Amino acid sequence: MVIATFNAYLILQEPQTAAKPAQADPRAAAISAQAAERAADKALAAQIREQVRSSIARAAQGGGEAVAPVPPTPPALPREFTIRGPNGQTTTFGMPNSNDIIPQQVVDISIAFFLTMAAIIIGLPLARAFGRRMDRKSGGTAQIPSEVSAQLSHLSQAVDAIAVEVERISEGQRFTTRLLSEQRDAARDALPSGTNR
Repeated sequence: MVIATFNAYLILQEPQTAAKPAQADPRAAAISAQAAERAADKALAAQIREQVRSSIARAAQGGGEAVAPVPPTPPALPREFTIRGPNGQTTTFGMPNSNDIIPQQVVDISIAFFLTMAAIIIGLPLARAFGRRMDRKSGGTAQIPSEVSAQLSHLSQAVDAIAVEVERISEGQRFTTRLLSEQRDAARDALPSGTNR
């Protein structure tokens, strides 16, 4: 791969190092550069193809499949930290294990929350459907019997009559109050000014 790229680089650089005539064609230089890139790409593809074939042949000779390399395990993180204060005092504290970071009560509450949300999301449409089904079974609006209807109309007429009578009584009371008020004002005017109460 390095050799093919280096050869392509030399091919690209070769026209620039040689003495060029004054009338150089820019299209010819671009075409030669494209040809060099294609040649480098073909060489790289051939090299990759050869590497794949050789790894397949090695796997076939070894009697098994090719084993992928295993990355190394990362080093363990320090569980204790030491902090030195401005007065020289050191404080050491440790990190809890990854299993102890979230308390069990928080886990229980979060699980209960999501189960409640699921019950609401599923239960609410079911309750609405059940309510609609009960409404349809009841037959819609209930029919009022004719005797009850007659009694209701009689009761309505009686309430109207009572309302008229109450209005007459209140009108009489207003009239009486006005007469009494006028008599008191007349009596005040008749009394001397010193004894006016």
